[in-house]
Amino acid sequence: MQNIISILTAANKELEKNKIQSSNLECQILLSFTLSVSKEYLIINANQELDDKDINKFKNLIKRRIDGESISNIVGMREFYGREFIVNCNVLDPRSDTELIIDIIKELYAKHDDFSLIDLGTGSGCIISTLLLEFPSSSGIGTDISENALNIAQINAKKHFIDQRASFVLSDWLDAINFSKFDIIISNPPYILSKDLERLSPEVLDNDPSIALDGGIDGLRHYKKIVSSLRNKSNDETKFLIMEINEDRTKELFQLLTCIGFERENINFYDDLSGRKRVISCKF
Repeated sequence: MQNIISILTAANKELEKNKIQSSNLECQILLSFTLSVSKEYLIINANQELDDKDINKFKNLIKRRIDGESISNIVGMREFYGREFIVNCNVLDPRSDTELIIDIIKELYAKHDDFSLIDLGTGSGCIISTLLLEFPSSSGIGTDISENALNIAQINAKKHFIDQRASFVLSDWLDAINFSKFDIIISNPPYILSKDLERLSPEVLDNDPSIALDGGIDGLRHYKKIVSSLRNKSNDETKFLIMEINEDRTKELFQLLTCIGFERENINFYDDLSGRKRVISCKF
């Protein structure tokens, strides 16, 4: 029989050999999932011996990871802003870079807690759920064109006990929404150029829904739809539009926003931890 530390060490070497980043953390996540225990439990009980059934189950999960299945799909869970969210093949795997949106809103609303928001293309609902958890007096709506995604978002809202302050609507961006009722519009729309999709890693292509990745010929297809809705609807109450972006399209996006009336001085770009422009904030 093998103990926890020995099987983790062996699995870590396998993942490293296959060039999987964060291999040590992923091994801990997969073994925690196998045993239904916390990662802290693995550390405290490093010398605990495992039975063959658990070892074989864990090795099977490691093989699935090496074969390219995302760890989120394997365990059905992904961490975002320090909290766990249920995910599956119908939603985009939450990325740590997207957490910048949360930080920006916490900065903008440091002295206010009672705002309303709309999260366009909510996917797993990780953004709206996180914001409502960080701002307990706020409320919001998440929209998505996928009913399957909305089901996951609703499950996550209930999981984190914010479902009384969040509702979810089937909508193509703002089509079914009167956005003037909201203080903040948030979105992480698909922004990868169609021609660049084939360059993505198999892990991304095989696990994330293409509808959540494909930004069209110029990567701006969905931004144009959102901006078009802004032009056609009243925005008397809305204060901010905040979106995740592709750094390579910042110039075109800036022009798009100024063309519909945003003042240049009210448009700000924010860098992620790697120094790339990741989020745009527009003040109405």
